[in-house]
Amino acid sequence: MAALIDTINKADRIARFWRCGNLPAINAQERLTELGFYAVIVGERTIVGWLRGCRFEMPGDVA
Repeated sequence: MAALIDTINKADRIARFWRCGNLPAINAQERLTELGFYAVIVGERTIVGWLRGCRFEMPGDVA
């Protein structure tokens, strides 16, 4: 369970870097795929990815 939480936190950090403009969309997508996410989609404001059958929208605190 701790490994899953760590993976989700890393993914959220990557999405925050992308959202701030510090990381190109393709790099964010590749990094999330390396973490184990699949079907990663980079939108205008969020990144959506699936991990272990669950959908995650990142960054988590998008207003």
